[in-house]
Amino acid sequence: MNLCNWRVYWLSFSRLNEMFMNFVDKYFPENIDALVGLGETVNKIVEFLDNFRKEKKKALLLVGPEGGGKTCSVYAIAKTKGYEVVEVNASDKRNAENVRTIIGSASKQATLLGKPKIILIDEVDGLHGNSDRGGVKEINNIVKNTSFPIIMTANNAYNAKIKSIKANVKVVNVKRRSYWSIYNLLKFVAAKEAINLSAQSLKKLASMAQGDVRSALNDLQNLESDEEVVELYERQKRVNIFEVLKIIFKSRNIDSLIKALDDFSDLELKDVLLWVAENIIVEYEKPHEIREAYDWISRADVFMGRINKRMHWRLMYYAKLLFTIGVGLSKDDMYRKFSRFQVPVKIGKMVKSVKSRNELKTLAAEIGSLTHCSRSKALVEYAPYYKLWLNA
Repeated sequence: MNLCNWRVYWLSFSRLNEMFMNFVDKYFPENIDALVGLGETVNKIVEFLDNFRKEKKKALLLVGPEGGGKTCSVYAIAKTKGYEVVEVNASDKRNAENVRTIIGSASKQATLLGKPKIILIDEVDGLHGNSDRGGVKEINNIVKNTSFPIIMTANNAYNAKIKSIKANVKVVNVKRRSYWSIYNLLKFVAAKEAINLSAQSLKKLASMAQGDVRSALNDLQNLESDEEVVELYERQKRVNIFEVLKIIFKSRNIDSLIKALDDFSDLELKDVLLWVAENIIVEYEKPHEIREAYDWISRADVFMGRINKRMHWRLMYYAKLLFTIGVGLSKDDMYRKFSRFQVPVKIGKMVKSVKSRNELKTLAAEIGSLTHCSRSKALVEYAPYYKLWLNA
């Protein structure tokens, strides 16, 4: 094979590799500017590196949820500031001997080209069992005597295994990435990859990610249509709502019922109301319990009407109280039975009709552009005729 053919082969291979590359790797942040939504974390890491010689504590511990940007922040900052990263893989056995051999030597020896370096110990809270015996103690010894900055990451700040490490390092709490920062990232990637998902679907993916960028990018790469996004969103929402229903229907403890108020913070209030109302007769058996529970639901619905009509969002808390604590305390005693909670009829119909509703919206937008009216007006005035034509 001549040189020209080799070049064509290599270019083709590179393009194929890029085409099938995982989005998490493909859009791994290359520099500080690409670290969206991590400004506070970035500033603290940069400050630590710039003042390393003056720092009393020679290591940084980044603590935060999985997929929150801890590891990628280190690499992006290192690349921007000209550091080399020496990483200890999370799967390595980190007993005293290995820690001393790998990290200990790295903490003393300069790089071949004399570049500054960062020693990254990923998922330090993963130390466990006999295979990692003595690892924590050895890490503490190395931290006290290192010539180069050490940065560690952990998912759980309260893990007992890293309690002694925390005393010798500066702890930085990495907050969850905001909903809007994840949505904007998904919007950027979708445009670059020519992925045809609506803004509403991208917002659903951002909401489901719960601050986990890896999860959001994986979902974006694997879901091909708005219908698939809706299906996944509804399935995940159901898992959450079932937990809320268990608390409301299976407890008479005020503290537990108040907890239910926080557990559906990511769910639509009107949807939770529908789920609770649908399942009262599934759980409660005594007529006076059912009557009292529905009475609380009706009062909550009055508040919901006022919220929608007058935009008095402060009333939302009272609506929540009525259909969580009110319904929960309507029973005389907890029913010790298995209840198969039912999907509300209205929500079930909306999930099944999402495709046809999207088609109607698209049609209404086209009619609106031709008749010079809004999409909502076209939906009300013209779409019904389209439905009749389809059913004819």
